[in-house]
Amino acid sequence: MISYPELSPIMALKPNPHIVLGHEICWQEKRDGSNLGAYLTENDELQYRSRHQETASEGLVDSVNKTGHAGAIREFLMDSKYQWHSDDVVFFELLQKGKSPTKTEYHEVDDIAVFDIYTGKSGWLNYNGVYQKCYQYKLPVVRVFGKSSHTTLESLLAFRDDMLTLCKQENREGVVGKTWIGIGRGIIYFKEKLDMPDLRAIKQHYDTGEPALPPLPESEIMGAIEKARIDLGDSAFVDVRRAMPLIARYVNEETHKHNCAQVKNPYQYYKRRLEDILAGGDGA
Repeated sequence: MISYPELSPIMALKPNPHIVLGHEICWQEKRDGSNLGAYLTENDELQYRSRHQETASEGLVDSVNKTGHAGAIREFLMDSKYQWHSDDVVFFELLQKGKSPTKTEYHEVDDIAVFDIYTGKSGWLNYNGVYQKCYQYKLPVVRVFGKSSHTTLESLLAFRDDMLTLCKQENREGVVGKTWIGIGRGIIYFKEKLDMPDLRAIKQHYDTGEPALPPLPESEIMGAIEKARIDLGDSAFVDVRRAMPLIARYVNEETHKHNCAQVKNPYQYYKRRLEDILAGGDGA
């Protein structure tokens, strides 16, 4: 089941906002509605999912049906499935009649605006691909407010400001930027909204690489090993082939519980405890 990704603003991109520099960015209007995804079941029934629910509510489905576009969505999905052998998902904003959720838009009737299509064959379509599919099946599609490419963060944020100025003029809550980074790195999406704080005024610091987690205390390691000994019994505990998988499991559990670094060689601690037992120490 494909769900739509959660979007962050430019300054919150990981590992840093500079990741989109040097790539073409497509800036799409962000419509103010309910995020829905349409797909076909194994029995070719048209289904809708919301942002956080696998099945959209009855009220949302009724609104989609009122738009008159449900038939075209199903036709597209059926053609994709049986002509192109691709299980696709159409993502759109449901624009229900009346004031929009953030009150930036007013809708005279229930309508939709497609903003993305995920294909089982090639993943996310670019805007040209989405527009062509929507044109072919007479589905409304979001507009592109601009395209750009930047070599500096200052230039990128300045163009972002231009896009947000256009949003005010067009009564839109914001824009969504999309850029193709390349093979193995995929598409990066971000959103900028009129009601977001200017993160340029906030001190930023990002370290890349693996976090420096503290080591797991030896007492916790030995406690995990003792737990394995109790579970197995001494006769099985001395069999390394039986003992070490359980020890590794219990040590790993303690590592996650205490948010510590992985224990690189738990065998050395097992060997120490085993020597105590074989020497007739505590617990033998």
